[in-house]
Amino acid sequence: MSFKSVHSCGLILTILLATLLVTPAAAAATPPAETPAVMLKVTPDKCISLQQGRACYSKVTAQWHSAQPLDLCLKLDDAELHCWHQQQAGSYVFEFAGAQASSVQLWQQQQVVAQSRIEVKWVHTASKTKRHWRLF
Repeated sequence: MSFKSVHSCGLILTILLATLLVTPAAAAATPPAETPAVMLKVTPDKCISLQQGRACYSKVTAQWHSAQPLDLCLKLDDAELHCWHQQQAGSYVFEFAGAQASSVQLWQQQQVVAQSRIEVKWVHTASKTKRHWRLF
């Protein structure tokens, strides 16, 4: 064997070893398929009550979109509001009534894929003392 043939065999072996070593690492570095990004917008996201502790009432619109068709369900806290099957976008209008903040979530199977909050604010804080009216 000449020097050139030994050198080319060594070069081929080096390339083969490098390919074998790099291929599993590259395969392991590939991230697993993730849940597609879903955008959720809730309007209005604030509900105003006159007095602290009292329920506020509002008509709320939840809108979402995704890059690919999905099976999703919209929930307010733990209550299911509406589901879509193989859709890329959706909209749902519902009546909100609550005295405290609530979570609006989109679920795919048993996983939350997007969420938003409806904050409850008030104009007047609740007074701790009762006012007694006396005329005389």
